[in-house]
Amino acid sequence: LYNRLFDALIQSNFWLYINDFLNDPANPYQLHLITYEDKKFPLTDAQQQLVEEWKSKGLQWKQLTWHPGQGMLNKAKDIIAGFFAVMGLRFKGYRHIVTLASVAGTFGYLYSVFLRTKLFLYQFEPHSEYAIDNKMWPANSKQYKISHYLERKSANFAKVIASGTRFMEERLKQEWKVKAQFVKIPTVANHIKFTYSAADRTETRRILGIPEDKWLLFYPGKFGDLYYREETAFMYRWLQEMEPRLHFLIVTPHTDEEVKALFDIAKVNPVNYTIAHSGYEDIHRYYSAADFAVIAVPPGPSKKFISNIKVGEYLCAGLPFLITRGISEDYWYAENKGVGVVVDDFKEVYVKKAWPEMKHYLEMDPEVRRKHCREVGLDYRGFDKLNKQFRLAMSLLVG
Repeated sequence: LYNRLFDALIQSNFWLYINDFLNDPANPYQLHLITYEDKKFPLTDAQQQLVEEWKSKGLQWKQLTWHPGQGMLNKAKDIIAGFFAVMGLRFKGYRHIVTLASVAGTFGYLYSVFLRTKLFLYQFEPHSEYAIDNKMWPANSKQYKISHYLERKSANFAKVIASGTRFMEERLKQEWKVKAQFVKIPTVANHIKFTYSAADRTETRRILGIPEDKWLLFYPGKFGDLYYREETAFMYRWLQEMEPRLHFLIVTPHTDEEVKALFDIAKVNPVNYTIAHSGYEDIHRYYSAADFAVIAVPPGPSKKFISNIKVGEYLCAGLPFLITRGISEDYWYAENKGVGVVVDDFKEVYVKKAWPEMKHYLEMDPEVRRKHCREVGLDYRGFDKLNKQFRLAMSLLVG
């Protein structure tokens, strides 16, 4: 994992599958975990206790140090450290590598070539193309060319590839002609954690000072890079101008000052939005407080390949969502399963046109709305269904 073990994206996604293996008395796999830890985030006592519990169930864990920054030298340090860690395991008889996302996948590809292991690319997506679409890298940059080259080479080398959309399956099979077994696995949601709670709703709104008569728009995420920046603030301003009953809740790792600066650009009155911060342990409480959620991902050619974890969490928590057209298969589910509203972009003409449909969801019986969204979420992103797919992929890897 090219990430911290206790990063929310790990614990809420990939780790659900691993934890299920650890809790399975018939688990057929010896699992050795390699992560890149950030010194800024040492393990808490509770996290250390979890690690000891997992180790007692057979998990082994090698912690490497992450070198921050986009520079090639820092990436090289991480690749080399990972190589020696994997080489040590190869000498002990380990023969398979499972990676999460495309950056770790390219690491795994390099190791597998030299160490002759079989490779499973889980959640394979074209991150190099995301960087182009979001203007993070120029199309002629070394970062893009190297990353894109290694993404394609890793796909052609892998024995098993799992990704969240039929679009990636079509590319791999029809365009890239890969020989790997493909298993469709959208990003899983923890449907037990993300369940509507009336008690959490009441308490969270009380703490935040948001009355029950407010329709609460919700965005738990970041601004910039892969996501909209001030465009999200403008989107809300246009909605709030049409419906004063709306209030916007932002739960984010950004500082209050950073978020306020973006909303100041859009001239949104601070009384009309609330900024909060939360670790993964408590984030689900905010979902219950909300009425409608936002996916703040700009459209672009590569975005059809993405599988956003928040969509599954929103739906399992009973929340319909706003999304831009062309994002994964999520926009299709929003329109065709009746769980959200689709806009072409976060521009005034599209946002204002979408408001009547958003209002329709907000005026629905909340229990009916939540029940329908959760049913769709369980079918689309629920753990029980997708765990069967993940186990299938693992069996194909070792078979």
